[in-house]
Amino acid sequence: MQEKANQAIAFNTKATIVAMGLLFILLQIGFHPTYLQYFPKFEQFNWVHHTHGAIMVSWMFMLVIQPYLIHKRKYTVHRLIGKISYITAPLMLISMFLVTRLNYLTTVGKIDFKDVAHIQSLNFIEPISFFIFYALAVINKNDVYQHKRYMISTSFPMIMAIFSRILHNSFGITIEPYEYFIPLYFCSLISIILLVNDILKKNNPIPSTIITAVILLNTLIFHVRYTEMWQTIVRLVGDTIF
Repeated sequence: MQEKANQAIAFNTKATIVAMGLLFILLQIGFHPTYLQYFPKFEQFNWVHHTHGAIMVSWMFMLVIQPYLIHKRKYTVHRLIGKISYITAPLMLISMFLVTRLNYLTTVGKIDFKDVAHIQSLNFIEPISFFIFYALAVINKNDVYQHKRYMISTSFPMIMAIFSRILHNSFGITIEPYEYFIPLYFCSLISIILLVNDILKKNNPIPSTIITAVILLNTLIFHVRYTEMWQTIVRLVGDTIF
């Protein structure tokens, strides 16, 4: 029995290492054409881009390292990194806001506003979804099952960003707008599968239900990105906050 448990731990450790390597490779593939290839000068970028990228990478590694620490029973280090996330998460939200603001200000007045609203149909909801998932993870930190579900879901905004860039870099304008639809549907599918699995196994379905609802809302907003109602919302946000 103990041997099987040790084998499970070893497998999870290897899976963690593979996941870290895969995340690193996906980051390279996704952001090399539009960001990393300009190293070390990065002339067309400013501190907002650099800060956002660094925080996003650190968050993704944290999501991989934390389960590894649990498997290794390094609970003290796990809790320490969890406390550090109280600083990292607000910084992530601030960086998301600043990138969205910068993107809005550099496009408004230069392209048709319907296209500005189209671009912001993803940018606006991602910080909100990240905040919802992280806040629920903190609220439920003493419930291992719910905490794990919500923390893992904070990766969805980053997964969407990485996959959309990979698709666009691979297929160019010929894939528009499916470079956004495919990641949205992919994350929606994952959340729905987890929800169905929870229901079948009689686990608490509330976390997966909330996660699925938020991702489906994100998908719905992208579908209505060219409507007058959405353009009004984007203009209101832009005029009052940006």
